[in-house]
Amino acid sequence: MRHSNQHIKWNIKNKLLPISLFCFGNIFFLSAQIDGNLLLQLTNATTIEMNAIASPKTGTLLYNTTEKWVYQYNGTAWEKLAPKFLPLVLTKTANYTLTPADNGNVLTFNSATDVTLTAPTGLPIGFNISVYQIGDGQIIFNGAAGVTLKNRLSRFKTAGKDAGVGILCTATNIFHLTGDLKSN
Repeated sequence: MRHSNQHIKWNIKNKLLPISLFCFGNIFFLSAQIDGNLLLQLTNATTIEMNAIASPKTGTLLYNTTEKWVYQYNGTAWEKLAPKFLPLVLTKTANYTLTPADNGNVLTFNSATDVTLTAPTGLPIGFNISVYQIGDGQIIFNGAAGVTLKNRLSRFKTAGKDAGVGILCTATNIFHLTGDLKSN
């Protein structure tokens, strides 16, 4: 018996479609059934237990059960891991020097008296934070030796309560400040 090309194409289409749906459906079904024993679980510890770990290795991950958050040991301290789209809001009450872990975060200063925020050498180009004065004490911006702070009007102090300032490292040890600033 002789088949026309059109009849063969129709037969192939009608047979391949159910086969491909069957295969895809089984792959989907199989991938949806994950054995819970094969999942990675981080070590759990309270904040006290985490801070008591002697000599953790750089890069170690740990789930903090007190704060319900994942931490990573950066070689000198435990730092809270956060999605890049969600900055941490960190409250400060005294003079403070920026660290690499502050990158992308928001610092709020709640002090009755003026405080100094220092930009050290060595922060990466692109380092970027937001700073807010939420107490009565103003924030005075300072660059460590070898650091240059720039602002169009040479203003390096928050203007008052609820003032906000952005800080961006635009070149090696050069920081630009923008926002609600006034002259010292």
